[in-house]
Amino acid sequence: MPVGRFSSRNLVVKEDAEPEEVRAFADHNGWDFVGQVERDPEKGTFYEVAWDAGDGGSIHYVVDEFADIVYLVVRNSDRIAAEERADRIADQLPVWRLDDMLEEFDASVYPAGWAKALMRLGVGSPLVENADVVTRVQESVQHKDARVRRAALWAMVYAEWPVYRTLLAQMAESDEDPQIAAEAAQAVTRFDAAEGTGR
Repeated sequence: MPVGRFSSRNLVVKEDAEPEEVRAFADHNGWDFVGQVERDPEKGTFYEVAWDAGDGGSIHYVVDEFADIVYLVVRNSDRIAAEERADRIADQLPVWRLDDMLEEFDASVYPAGWAKALMRLGVGSPLVENADVVTRVQESVQHKDARVRRAALWAMVYAEWPVYRTLLAQMAESDEDPQIAAEAAQAVTRFDAAEGTGR
């Protein structure tokens, strides 16, 4: 299976979309089914299937049980090709657009919905830093409910934007929940390791 070096943004599939719709779309586009990845929670592997797109790239359907989100991602040796195919998929399948995710976040008042909207924003973040998303994550870091703060932490981890490194370091130092502080410290270590490898 050709797995490219570059990945597109994650295309978060809407909750009411059925897996059969994605499979039918893959068949319609002539993608060759490659197989599925076995679930291994200890290694962080969730349910995933992949198709060979026939252009040196692949499309992956991922059920991320940690984030409670399903998404598609395109991998290709060419970054532009990966994003262009992601754009075409987004035009034809029921996936969350950034504006819709922001609107859903703004409409979420209660902690559970707020946290869910945050995770969706994190998983579905653009590849390039977006000020509207950053503002909402910054706001959430100070929330009184630990569920929202933890979701903000993981939204930053999924997005991997350099601007979040400082926010995570602050959480590691000051969050009143020891578990959140520890997870933030681990995230900072991951950010620093990724920066050191040039990723």
